[in-house]
Amino acid sequence: MSGELSWQQLPIDTPSTAAFTLDGSFTKACIGDFTVNLGRSLQPLPKRLFLDIRGLKQIDRAGIDTMAGLAGLFSENDSGFLAIIGAPQALRSKLTEGAPDNSFRFYDSFGQAAQKVMDGMLAALSGQFRMLPAKPSITEEMRSCWGGMSDSGVADTQVLKLKRSFDKVSAPTFERKWNAEFRQTTRNLILDATELRTLVDEGTVWIRRISETIRGRDGVFFLVNPPPKVRVMLEMLEMGKLFETALSVEEAESRMR
Repeated sequence: MSGELSWQQLPIDTPSTAAFTLDGSFTKACIGDFTVNLGRSLQPLPKRLFLDIRGLKQIDRAGIDTMAGLAGLFSENDSGFLAIIGAPQALRSKLTEGAPDNSFRFYDSFGQAAQKVMDGMLAALSGQFRMLPAKPSITEEMRSCWGGMSDSGVADTQVLKLKRSFDKVSAPTFERKWNAEFRQTTRNLILDATELRTLVDEGTVWIRRISETIRGRDGVFFLVNPPPKVRVMLEMLEMGKLFETALSVEEAESRMR
């Protein structure tokens, strides 16, 4: 039925690649189960994901945002991307709006996709002995995801801002800042994720830990405006019940008053 979403994982021999066919409606009411299933079945996550959407009858804004989130998530890996099979041109344009460069691939069929992917792999192999450019130096600021902790206008509430990547590299600095600035009297926390690019590894562990801390104080934990790929990662890890969501810090504060 067009009002429902069904999916099937396809057998595929290409290393670090998974493929699914989607049928029905890729809409807000239907995609939650799909992202949870994706997280459960793809552990660890492969570098590349192929979605054959020729069977889709409907896709809404939430569906487009979810695909953009998946594209951003898979493009975090070298040679990683989300491949969409059978998307009409109008949908391709909507999907790539605001998405990271080269995070999407579009193909008309799996045969075309297989040929292009193999051509890309061969091209990469042909240049594997070339001298690689020097990696840019990483400053201490670049290693940090801490954007600052401030007092909210709501009593017993702090606002934490995150930026860049919350992962195993930035987690030690985060822990030091958290221990120094998170108060024992704080009951509620608003986490502003507007500028957070990536959430993986120890970052997700810390989100669980923060949720448990706030719940233990009988408080409210808000996650504000996470970018699509962060939201999709949290959905895949079934972490959506750990927090409430808001579009802005002001909205979160108004809902606590």
